Amino acid sequence: MVTFQSAMVFWFSASLLPLLTSVAYFRSSPTGEPVAQRLAVSAHGAVISALCIGAVAIGAFGSPRQEYGNLFGLLCWLPVALIGYSFWRFRGNKQVHLLQAINLLWLLAAAFLGGMAVTGVWL
Repeated sequence: MVTFQSAMVFWFSASLLPLLTSVAYFRSSPTGEPVAQRLAVSAHGAVISALCIGAVAIGAFGSPRQEYGNLFGLLCWLPVALIGYSFWRFRGNKQVHLLQAINLLWLLAAAFLGGMAVTGVWL
């Protein structure tokens, strides 16, 4: 039986998957690069995870409002820009870019489900 708590634990745990892609990017970045650069090229997954967790937290514990939908939609473009930046500036093994498929899938899920969560309007 699925309870509210078990659904929340599942969503929070699953939304950490994009964070793992950020860790993979950071670890694959050349150690000779400045830490700020390594963080910048690996921030995309962490931002997607934060969007997922934030949206679910607002939907479950906050007060969802229709007005939050536009802001959330704009915030969903931030990881897209960070992904583009990582393609441009990442100097490690280019095979790591295949992990962006995970990020893009999660970003689509975050935009769809998170948008409903922050506005309180569910299908």
